[in-house]
Amino acid sequence: MSSHVHHRPAAATRTMVAWAAAAACATPLVLFAGPPASAAPASCRTNQLQASWSDAGSARSSEPTGEQETAVVQLRNSSDATCTLQGHPDVALTKGTDEERLHDTSKPAPKQVSLAPGESTTFTFLFLSEKDEPRQAISPTKAIVTPPDNKASSSLPWKWGPVTRQEAATHPGNVVGPVGATLKVHSGSSAGQEIQCGNGWNGLAVTAITSKGKDACPTAQKVSSAFGKVIEAKKTPPVTVTVNGTAWKCQEKQEKGAPNPYTECVSTKEPAEKVQLTS
Repeated sequence: MSSHVHHRPAAATRTMVAWAAAAACATPLVLFAGPPASAAPASCRTNQLQASWSDAGSARSSEPTGEQETAVVQLRNSSDATCTLQGHPDVALTKGTDEERLHDTSKPAPKQVSLAPGESTTFTFLFLSEKDEPRQAISPTKAIVTPPDNKASSSLPWKWGPVTRQEAATHPGNVVGPVGATLKVHSGSSAGQEIQCGNGWNGLAVTAITSKGKDACPTAQKVSSAFGKVIEAKKTPPVTVTVNGTAWKCQEKQEKGAPNPYTECVSTKEPAEKVQLTS
């Protein structure tokens, strides 16, 4: 029996090869990428920001008050690009080569602030207005402001008189908060706990407003005695006394509706530390 082998025609083979080649050369799959992600706004540069005083602070006059005051600085994005700020500005109060640099606050925590063209934000700083002891004060002519993450600065004319020096203070009263946050002055017993320290000069009750508990009483008694010596020397409040190398500013106060005034002495190094003398 003979076997028959069928051969595919050469023309058909060539046709199949052509089809395979055409399939291989078909239009390739094209992957379309989405639009490129926009870059995050850059940090604001000093030359993009216009600094000015805001009216929101408690400081109102060039006359010293002897109190802790607030000043508020407005920063306006004067450029044509959105930018961001985060952190504490650097603030120095200056007169010629003399300066007082403000400490950063620990609270509130800094948050990022985004400024579109023409938008503004603010920051607040607290300062101790010096009324009675010029020797422990600086009389600034300018506030030098350096925005966060910048080296260049801008200056604003200072309008609020002498400022008590605080750079060496353990708990300074001249402090600056982060951009976009508000700081408030804390006064009276809200700044600490009231501790009764017995009677002092002339039988007056001695109360320490303090975060140090009973440990504040020995100093409070010394403040009372120092105050008594000044009064016996025919001086009248407000007066400044020195205890353990720290100046305390003492002045008479009277709560609204209270029948009798009292004396309050405030530490110039730690403004939250106070001594009250009451009858």
